[in-house]
Amino acid sequence: MKINMRLFLLAFLMTLSFSSFSQDWSKVKLDPIKEKKFLPYVETRHGGPEVFAKWKEDNKFQYVKEMWYMSESFSVKRNHSTEGITLNEEIIDVVRFESQRKENEEVIITLPGFKDAIVLMPTNKLFYLYK
Repeated sequence: MKINMRLFLLAFLMTLSFSSFSQDWSKVKLDPIKEKKFLPYVETRHGGPEVFAKWKEDNKFQYVKEMWYMSESFSVKRNHSTEGITLNEEIIDVVRFESQRKENEEVIITLPGFKDAIVLMPTNKLFYLYK
């Protein structure tokens, strides 16, 4: 009887734990403007435009996660420097900078020739980390 109660309690707590830490990606709303800007990066990673449409249809939640990562896991800090040109965020493939991301603090990345900087969200704030 004690063992059954312990197993029940363990199963209950595990279920509660999984449900409290799971992400409901159906509630994540992508910014359509950013989605359009960063779509080429996700398409390329999944075989190009021809193959991508089928992949997106079969992997709707994975698409949302990857698109969120490509478009929302960083921001652009305008006028970080006084010299240089404005950074067009469409040219940023954030995966290139992943090795510089830190667990608990933002990372500011400056690019030569640009007055704007890239700010990477800390890993502990990400909904999804591209692998």
